[in-house]
This record gives sequence, structure tokens and C-alpha cells, in this order.
Amino acid sequence: MNVLISILGKRALKSLDTDKIKPNSDNPYEERVPVYKNGQIVKYRTQERPIPVELSSNDQAILKTVRKRAYKWDMGFKCCCVPVRFGWSFFIGLIPIIGDFADALMALWLVKKASKIDGGLPATLYAKMISNIMFDFAIGLIPIVGDIIDAVYRANTRNAWLLHVYLMAKADAVRNGKVSDPETGETIHLLRNGTGDGVLQPSTRPAQSTSAPKTTHGRGWGWNRGGGRTAEPDLESGVVEARPKRELRDSHGGRGDGRGGSTRDSRSQGRR
Repeated sequence: MNVLISILGKRALKSLDTDKIKPNSDNPYEERVPVYKNGQIVKYRTQERPIPVELSSNDQAILKTVRKRAYKWDMGFKCCCVPVRFGWSFFIGLIPIIGDFADALMALWLVKKASKIDGGLPATLYAKMISNIMFDFAIGLIPIVGDIIDAVYRANTRNAWLLHVYLMAKADAVRNGKVSDPETGETIHLLRNGTGDGVLQPSTRPAQSTSAPKTTHGRGWGWNRGGGRTAEPDLESGVVEARPKRELRDSHGGRGDGRGGSTRDSRSQGRR
């Protein structure tokens, strides 16, 4: 399972570059979509970013919460005189020392919330989120200039995008039933539980043979010489479990042939 989470983390970081996402300026909570009329775009409207249905209910709720909080803390307000959006994190950071610590605690809470997704966060993404908070905290200690840099850097927004790309990669894996390592090309197939809850579980069952099972005769998969029956092979799991031989019924050391009792004793009783 750890290998699977690690592969999804690699794919998430790669998609962050290939999708041309600007993690410090793009809105993680809302998006602008075109409105068509007669086949032409007449205007754009803002709507909440959709969440893939392949994710579990827990992952969907966490992604929505992290997106919304990051937006309010980093981009909740807009001033007509300033082209840059800012949020509550900027105002809290204006308080010397105490505001910087409070801002860092808020950001750490958001990372803790993100780490509660099913299976947890990959170590690489978690470390990157913590490094964003540390940089934001260190810069914020610089009076005035540090607060302005914080308003542009937006650690919460960056971390929200990291969670976004990871869960998008997770949803694609659930949808396709497999995931490939972008570096080595290794492919891991996933189990389909049919519940649609988005739970990732690597498939460890060996591939089933399409050929018909061989029919055995004599002392194959049947009764052994001691009278006990040998186990038939489990074609689903590939495991063959041996069963113990049938215990001898007579206490005189007669040969147990599976027909019950000693043959020698039965013949001697017949002569008497």
C-alpha cells in the first residue's frame, strides 16, 4: 500500500507541472467556465470546482474543506486599488510575532486536515506542505516586507493544490483500475470492490489460468495409499493445503486401507 501511495505522489507532482497550474495564484476553490449561446462564448461564470465521484465520501469532504479554507485565508478579499487578492492570513500576519505564530498554526491545522484522507498523504507531499509553511513563517517575521511576500506566496493555497493534484491522481487510478509509476513504468492493478467508495487496494491475487484443469487418475488428486484424501488445488489463490491421512482404526498395527478395520483380524474371526 505504501508503494501505491508513493507512486500516486509522484504522479501528482508531475501533473502539477504538466497541467500548468500556478499554485500561488490560481484559485483552488472556484473556477471560471464559459457560457455558450448559439455555439459561441457569451460570458464566463464562476463556480465551485467539481470533485470526482470516484473518491470516497471522506476524501471528498476533506478536499472541499481544504479548498474552501485556503481560499478564505489567502484570497478571500479583493481591493479595487490593489490587483492582488488577500485573505485573513494577511491580516493576522500583520500582528507582530503573535500573528505569525497564529498564521503558522492555522496552516498546520490545514495540513493535518489534509493528512486524514484515506491512506494518508505521501511522505513527499507532506514534507513539501510543511516546507511551504516554514518558508511562509520565516518570511513573515520580517516586518512589512515579509507580510507583503506572504500575501503573494500563499502557503495555504499551495498546499491545497498539492492535495488537489494528489486526489485527482487517486481518482484516475480508481477509474482505470490501475496506476503506473512515471519513473520506472511499473504498473499496479487495483481491486474493484464494486461499492464506489474510492478505496485503493492493490490486487495480490495471481492471474487465473484460462485453460481447463487437468483430469488426474490413479493416485493423483484423490485417495492416497493411507486411506486419507489429498487436498484439491485452490485455483483462486494458488495455494494447495495438504490434509492429514486417516487414522488407523485398529490398535494391532493393521494396514489402514480406508475400508475400516484390519483385514487380518476379519479373516481370523471368520475361521473361528
